Amino acid sequence: MSVSHMDKPSMPTATKNAEINVKWPVMASDSLEAVITAFNDLRACLADLLIVVQADPTKTRESARLLGLNRGLVWRLTRMVRSNDFAATVSDVPARASMSRFITACRERGAPEVKLLATAEALDEFERAVGRCSGDRKTLSMLMANRRGNLESSEQEKARRKMFDGGCAVWGVQAQVRFVSVFLFPAADDRSRIDVGHVTGYVGFRRLRAIPWPMSYEAVRSAGGRAVSFEKRPLDPAGSTEGRAQLLAQFSEPGVPEINVVTNGDMKRFELAAGPVGNAGVATCVFGTYLRHLYPRVESADHRYASFTVLLETPVERVIFDMFVHRDIALDALPTAHLCEKLTHPHAPSDAEMDTRSLPLAESPFALGQGASGALTPHIAWYPRLVNFVAEKIGHAPEEFNGSRFEMTYPPIPTALVRRFPLEAAGAKR
Repeated sequence: MSVSHMDKPSMPTATKNAEINVKWPVMASDSLEAVITAFNDLRACLADLLIVVQADPTKTRESARLLGLNRGLVWRLTRMVRSNDFAATVSDVPARASMSRFITACRERGAPEVKLLATAEALDEFERAVGRCSGDRKTLSMLMANRRGNLESSEQEKARRKMFDGGCAVWGVQAQVRFVSVFLFPAADDRSRIDVGHVTGYVGFRRLRAIPWPMSYEAVRSAGGRAVSFEKRPLDPAGSTEGRAQLLAQFSEPGVPEINVVTNGDMKRFELAAGPVGNAGVATCVFGTYLRHLYPRVESADHRYASFTVLLETPVERVIFDMFVHRDIALDALPTAHLCEKLTHPHAPSDAEMDTRSLPLAESPFALGQGASGALTPHIAWYPRLVNFVAEKIGHAPEEFNGSRFEMTYPPIPTALVRRFPLEAAGAKR
């Protein structure tokens, strides 16, 4: 709802391709699988050469001294041998000139010409496969970063960090943390319905230009994307306007910033008014609402999932999305997380679109400890206090909830981050 350390691996042995006059097969496919095959052949040849010259791939400094090569080059070569993750090491394959220096150093250490030739041939085939697949290694790294089932979090983060830096310059805003905290529990007056405590906001938001900026969006939609009416009230009503009434002043800084509410169709936008730029205008804005009877306990035509969305349209260093589900609402697994692109589909995703619009993720949700202290995060010092505050407002103890968190650094924009779990099937026993 948008209310929208490493074990030492065994060293590979030389493959049958490491024979003189070997005829490398012509890759018929331009797929990533062909590149991976060529990379693994090259990796096996490198491992075989290192064994022959008695260089230990787990000791980069000593191996560099033994071969008389630059330590950076040897680090890249040994990392290729040590790591089984192609996506994380494809960019470490040295250029042809560097590989020539390595082959020359191995020749001077007495490596057989058959193995040297096999390595050179393997490099040639790898380069050809890359050329057919992506044209260059930079593009190949991007392809690998998006290859489902073979993701490397650090590689993804590097790419997203570049997007963050560019986004700050283009949009003129940035923030340290974007967070959402959702509490779901059976309604006291109707156990067939689910009430929700919903908190969302930014920590360390800063303008680089004197412009207004949306802090939160609010809408409820059915499984098919149709607008659904809902009942809400502020968690801590203290302001005279709708924007300020939903603002949790004790967690915001300054305590009472100017919030304008803009309605666009079935969606409301809570917007921080234009203000000072740079450190003079750093703000933390936190909004809280109580949503009554938001979902049924049992699935219906309108609702198959209890689903919540945060629209990511601001360059942020980190997004944290927590769900606290009351123990009376039995779940078979943690609520899932989906990062849906909004570049080609600006509207929020419906249930039917979730799989086709979801971007690959290296990160996954994880369970939190019990109580407010179990939700501690170093990125929001007062977060356990916020959990206690919300629990008190909704009439439940923090220990009554099973919490889970999805966390990502430098989330790409524009996207929609969705967390959800299936509602009970009709006829299921509670």
